[in-house]
Amino acid sequence: MLLAQIRNLWTHNSTSLEGNSLTLGETDFILAEGLTIQGKPLKDHNEVYGHAKAIERIYALLNSSDSMTKQDLFRLHETVLTERIIDIDHPVGKWKTQANFTTYVNQDNRQAWREYPAPRYIDGLMSQWLDRLNTDISTIHDSQTAASIYADLHLSFVCIHPFFDGNGRMARLLANLPVLRSGFPPIVVPQEDRFRYKQILSNYQNTIIDLAELSDLSFLPDNAEKQEFIQICQSYWRETLVLLDQANIMQTKRSVTKLL
Repeated sequence: MLLAQIRNLWTHNSTSLEGNSLTLGETDFILAEGLTIQGKPLKDHNEVYGHAKAIERIYALLNSSDSMTKQDLFRLHETVLTERIIDIDHPVGKWKTQANFTTYVNQDNRQAWREYPAPRYIDGLMSQWLDRLNTDISTIHDSQTAASIYADLHLSFVCIHPFFDGNGRMARLLANLPVLRSGFPPIVVPQEDRFRYKQILSNYQNTIIDLAELSDLSFLPDNAEKQEFIQICQSYWRETLVLLDQANIMQTKRSVTKLL
């Protein structure tokens, strides 16, 4: 029951951050009943199914291996992106082959473009990122350290932006591996905080000189913007910790009832 509640909350929020229109109640219904919601796009249903299956894969990886490989990441990407377009420029389960961009509003209140690291740097950057991940999941951490590690992995992954699509969902899944390995529920970014979450990510990326030419993770700055992201990630633990506390209370009640 608890794992299903966490799966539903995690799936709803992570997909909603990317524009999915399904509510938490609708997400719960779809995953529990395997049925569709009238009037809702099929794409949104598929995104929910894909993310829920990706969570299952995350737990399976934790149970079956002490380290993650590039192929594990590729298979997870294939699970997340359920709508696969056969396009050499939009590969699923492979690193991006074309430059990818986003827009943002700069300090002068003008729209600007941001280019992520060029495809030629991705394999090297992700090898470094995987080394960090595998180091982090090899140790059990306290809550403060686990939250900081989550924020660091999340932030560096979205700065690399290794895939043509699905980078946010992948980051929010993978960065939770050390958190789960340490015995904590996942950190879930609430969709209600979408603007602040994305703004802080953007503010950090604005501090990176020539992000498109990033070739080494050691060049990523450890600055005030990063510390701000770490702090909000710690606050994003609230909902799953509440679910865990409620489950523990129910378990205690059951135990007491059995004794009576």
